[in-house]
Amino acid sequence: MHLDFQDVLDLSYVVDEKSPCELPIDPAKIYDQATLEKDGYFESRIDTSGHYSTHMDAPCLMYPGGATIAEIPKEKLTGNAILMDFSAIKKPNDAVTAEDIKAWIAENGEIPEDSIVFIRTGMDRFVYQDNFNREWIGFSEDAAELLVEKGIKVIGTDACSIDSVAGHPPLHDGLPPAHLVFLGAGIPHVEDLCNLSQLPTHFYVVIAPLKLARSSGAPTRVFAFV
Repeated sequence: MHLDFQDVLDLSYVVDEKSPCELPIDPAKIYDQATLEKDGYFESRIDTSGHYSTHMDAPCLMYPGGATIAEIPKEKLTGNAILMDFSAIKKPNDAVTAEDIKAWIAENGEIPEDSIVFIRTGMDRFVYQDNFNREWIGFSEDAAELLVEKGIKVIGTDACSIDSVAGHPPLHDGLPPAHLVFLGAGIPHVEDLCNLSQLPTHFYVVIAPLKLARSSGAPTRVFAFV
C-alpha cells in the first residue's frame, strides 16, 4: 500500500500531571527513578490510569470477556478515517444525535464501511478549564447505534468521553449508553484527541495504544496522514 500525504499530524496530548481526563480519574504522577547526576543514566516511572490523557477504551471496559487493549486487532488501529465536525453547531452539554449524523451524511457523503470516525466537538478549546470534564459534548445512544449500523471500526472524540453529559451519572441512571453500544459492537474508542481542527474530512490514521495486558484502556499516540 502506498500512502500519498503531505503532512503528519499528532492528535495526542502529552502525558503529564495536567493532561485532560474525565473525572474522577487522578492526575498522572511521574517520578525520577534514576538521574544522570546520581546514576549515570536517566529513567522515569509513571503512575497513571489507562484512561488518562489521550487514550483508547477497549470492549472489556464494559463487557466481561470483551477484548482487552492488548487483544484489539491491529487491523482496527490503522485505516481510512473521516472527520465529522460539529463544533460550529454544538455547545457544551449538547449531544450529537442520529439526526445530526444523517444531516452530516446528506451534506458530505456516506460513511464507508470499516472507516475510523473522529468527531470534532470543539471541546479542546476548554481543555485546561473546569468545564472540559463537566460540560462536554458527546454522542446520544441513537447516534451511536447509527454509526454501528454504518460498520465503522473505531470512534474517536476531542471530548473527555464518547457519551454526552446526559448519558453519564448522575444525570443518567445507569451505565453510559454510547459506551455500551460501541463497545458491545466491538468498536473501541479514543477519547481526549487534539488538533482535530487541522484535519480535512478524509485522511489516514494510525492509532497506537500501549499494548497493556489485562487493561481496559491505555494511553495512546494517534497520527493522521494528510
